[in-house]
Amino acid sequence: MATVIIGVIIAIFFIYGIRHMLTSSKEGCCSTGDHLQKIKPEDTNKKHYPYSTSFTVQDMHCANCATKISNALNSQKDTMASINLTEKEVTVLTKQEPNINTITSAIHHAGYSCQIK
Repeated sequence: MATVIIGVIIAIFFIYGIRHMLTSSKEGCCSTGDHLQKIKPEDTNKKHYPYSTSFTVQDMHCANCATKISNALNSQKDTMASINLTEKEVTVLTKQEPNINTITSAIHHAGYSCQIK
């Protein structure tokens, strides 16, 4: 009888694991199931942004993470974000001298930690 109970418990964990894996592969590792709409900056011409600051975001793991961070930054006035997911790097272009506290606050508010490079 104990063998049957253990077998059922293992089967439940196995089914849950496969279901989770299939869901994650469709939505990305950090998604809540929502399909994120990308926010573009008001001005997409990089030549209009004389200031550039780079940050490392170690807890950025997938395209959904990158979209959340870029949306948080691109929604700010006179700011444009560029993400390099492979390097876990965010480059923030600004029209005025960058306010590091505002940028890091936006990244933290999106749910991620960062360090200036």
